[in-house]
Amino acid sequence: MFDIAVDCRELEKNKKTGLGRILLSFLKALSKRNISVLAICDTMTDKDVLREILGNKVDFATIKRKSNAYLDQVIIPFYVFGKSRRFFSIYPKFPAIFPFLGVDVFLYVADVINFSFSHKLFLKLFGRLPKKVMTLSKASKKKIEQIMKRKDIEVTYSDISYVKEWEKEIDDRFAKNFGNFILYVGNFNPHKNVRTLIKAFELIKDSVDLNLVLCGGGGKKAQNFQETDRVKILKGLDDGQLASLYKNCLFFVFPSFDEGIGLPGIEACYFGKAVLVSDIEVFREIFGNSAIFFDPKSPKDLAEKILTLYNSKELREIYGKMAKKVGDFFASLDIGEKLYSVVF
Repeated sequence: MFDIAVDCRELEKNKKTGLGRILLSFLKALSKRNISVLAICDTMTDKDVLREILGNKVDFATIKRKSNAYLDQVIIPFYVFGKSRRFFSIYPKFPAIFPFLGVDVFLYVADVINFSFSHKLFLKLFGRLPKKVMTLSKASKKKIEQIMKRKDIEVTYSDISYVKEWEKEIDDRFAKNFGNFILYVGNFNPHKNVRTLIKAFELIKDSVDLNLVLCGGGGKKAQNFQETDRVKILKGLDDGQLASLYKNCLFFVFPSFDEGIGLPGIEACYFGKAVLVSDIEVFREIFGNSAIFFDPKSPKDLAEKILTLYNSKELREIYGKMAKKVGDFFASLDIGEKLYSVVF
């Protein structure tokens, strides 16, 4: 009998995601206590990293594909039933039969931004079955509560403790390739609102000695943007290169319409950079008075705020110092330990 079964399909080889970092942190907390783990994997899962973290305390149940209703509701229960009484997942469509088989479900729902109708319907119908449901911000908690019709959802803020390792790999020469620049990090899905950022930059580019660096791209519903001599699109960077961009940008811009928590903005804070963020509920919760806010529907408002920060070194330094406190707070957290305390 394993102490817990964990859905590890998010941990793909050569792929880093916010959910993956949360999962890794949880697994490390389990490892410290010699907790035995049955890891639910698919053919893309990085089993080597699981062995590195858990050693001989892990065994694998490997399924052929990442997710579909049959796998989630039939095959996973087949592998887990009789082998563990706890199941942890970061995916919304947990096996609904588990509570009836004596398996406690612990569900981590980061946000509901890209949830399909079927995802939301599933949580509406079965949302009261998990023993515990966790999420990463109060703003997300409110949205999830509306869908799942339960009030006991726990907020476990995601940490950025990993950026401490990034600092060891910084190569400042990389960032110098882009001159004087402002930075965005994230995918190009519509809710990220990158189009407004590009429009805002177009309004002011002739009056500033400044480039716009968009780092990341992609996404399930990614919009396409063209690189220009002033707008640079970077993909596939390693941690040291990304840290170099954070450290050397003039300031960070985060134009999203919605976020679960907004880790790239918090990462920029850790490097002491002023952050310019959209005026949405979750950013008010996370950044408070430590950021400058703008209307995410208004390229003109964003352009004016960019100019304000660009023209005032003093303002950048003031907001950079306040932002650093936010970054240091989130770097001091350990979401893995928090999840462990909830599950065990």
